[in-house]
Amino acid sequence: MNAGQLLFLSSLVGASALLPLSRALARSALRPLSSAAAAPPPAGQPWIPREHVLFVEMGFGNDGHGQDATKAAVRAARSAIEFNSIPSIRRLVPGGYDELKLDVLLAVPPEYQAGLDLEKVKAAFPYGDKRVTVRDGGMVAPSGIAIERLGDKNEDMVVVCCSVTVGY
Repeated sequence: MNAGQLLFLSSLVGASALLPLSRALARSALRPLSSAAAAPPPAGQPWIPREHVLFVEMGFGNDGHGQDATKAAVRAARSAIEFNSIPSIRRLVPGGYDELKLDVLLAVPPEYQAGLDLEKVKAAFPYGDKRVTVRDGGMVAPSGIAIERLGDKNEDMVVVCCSVTVGY
């Protein structure tokens, strides 16, 4: 990314928001990244170095009938990323899409975590090496009605919150 591109981006999002990006770009030019895929560190430890974080997106999803935490989590993941287009990934990330990392944090009601299919959540992301961490959170709200033919076991709506940190 050249100075003109940084100036243009800073006019859109503010110069202070781009300072970490410009520092990360400068560092990445000095130090090539390995193309070997390493296992993500345990949950709670940084997987993407702070200076390599490009952006963080948030989303939420719910399952109004059926109490399916996976469906709510997939909707939350899609909500977090579906309105983004980053055509410059190949220029910003050494190794392009192959080196992109997604650190996904899901806040899921504890009573609905057991049925969560993390592979389906990962499949919501079209590219990148993904790490998914689940924490207690989200919400259970009343739908006002249980409809058996829609899979309802009760009147619960399962709401999941999602944070996606994108970097390399």
